[in-house]
Amino acid sequence: MPSIRITATAVAREAIRHLSDSRGAPVMFVQSGGCCAGSTPMCYPEHEFLVGPGDVLLGEVEGSPFYIDRHLDQAWGETTFLLDVAPGGPEGFSLPAGLGGHFVTRSASCVPESITRVSERTVMKAAVVTDFSKPLEIQELPIPEPGPGEVLVRMETSGLCHTDIHAAHGDWPVKPTPPFVPGHEGIGVVERLGADVTERTVGDRVAIAWLGYACGKCEYCISGWETLCLEQRNSGYSVNGSFAEYAVVPAAFATLVPDGISSRDAAPLTCAGVTTYKAIRVANVVPAETVAIFGVGGLGHLALQYARIVGGITIGVDIEDSKLKMATELGADHVVNAAKTDPVEAIQALGGADVAVVLAVNPRVFDQAFQSLRRGGRLVCVALPADDGAMSLPIFDTVLNGKSVIGSIVGTRNDLADVFALHAAGRTRVIAVDRKLDDVNQAITDVLAGDIPARVVFQF
Repeated sequence: MPSIRITATAVAREAIRHLSDSRGAPVMFVQSGGCCAGSTPMCYPEHEFLVGPGDVLLGEVEGSPFYIDRHLDQAWGETTFLLDVAPGGPEGFSLPAGLGGHFVTRSASCVPESITRVSERTVMKAAVVTDFSKPLEIQELPIPEPGPGEVLVRMETSGLCHTDIHAAHGDWPVKPTPPFVPGHEGIGVVERLGADVTERTVGDRVAIAWLGYACGKCEYCISGWETLCLEQRNSGYSVNGSFAEYAVVPAAFATLVPDGISSRDAAPLTCAGVTTYKAIRVANVVPAETVAIFGVGGLGHLALQYARIVGGITIGVDIEDSKLKMATELGADHVVNAAKTDPVEAIQALGGADVAVVLAVNPRVFDQAFQSLRRGGRLVCVALPADDGAMSLPIFDTVLNGKSVIGSIVGTRNDLADVFALHAAGRTRVIAVDRKLDDVNQAITDVLAGDIPARVVFQF
């Protein structure tokens, strides 16, 4: 049973240390439903209480091992619990624990004499696109089996990206094939390994990103551009994604999530983060260059932060005052409301942009961004408007003023590791609202209406 480090708060560690010293034994952990009456053991130390073949070692705090019945949390229908450090009886007190949730502790006197095991689940809840003209359906589907080289991931969170909406509506020239499960900002725990998996172990917390597979052999893959691989598979588009309680992904493309990042934050970073990080990288922004971000939302609020990290002077452009306020709070040097002011005139009045990054899905915005560039400026195209939208490119202006147009797709696995490292170091901040998967259609409506400040994260 693999070990994963669990971080508790300082107060929790002190309470656990005191209890362990006073009892001369590790603390026992169970799911609480009332002491003895209705309580079900959730976690307990080896050799002191039964550890069955269906249990998984999650890790330890201060030498106390944590075990969990792999299906117990699903049977209870909960994803978070309280941590009660009980010094010898039902009189406990609650403390927050790590892993983005809570765990429950009880003393040995509270252990039920019999343990009822929960039968293994065979179905899962999923949000399914059945028709491009219809809302997504919440269905029960068979839990997928991991094939050779694959892992089964039990989802904890999944972000809602605008790409998921385009996929559900069949907006782009290359369309997914219904029925399918969208989602490519998934964070979860590896629960089962397929044959020949060596890169990951049961209990690893991983990210399921847009790049679900690349061949690793072509000229693009071996030159560091695996996102251009012609054999790539994309999560939630060409293969089922993370809008489900379980998902299967090749082990090599299940990126580890550092302990210091919550699953809630990691979800948006898995696409919105890595996509905008890559856009700033390919623009080759250098300190003191002016970077205009067109569209300050799920992607844009992170793009602003990456531009600032590399020393850019930032301009946030949007049509919602609330999002411009958010941009200012995140450190934007200037903001422009394009619904009230001509953004081209406003940015040129500031000297023009060295780099303009387009994250809004309106083709007109691409033209505005190009016109806002100063001589030698670079336009970075990221957003993908519906119906294969086109932008006009003035040849005279482009040639004489030395302007460049760059297309930037999502980042690589290495880029995602960088994004996670920056967030773990406290350099970025994720702004999101929580929803349940059952509310997926309302969440899509809210995103399209501009009612979401940045990102929606589904909690499982």
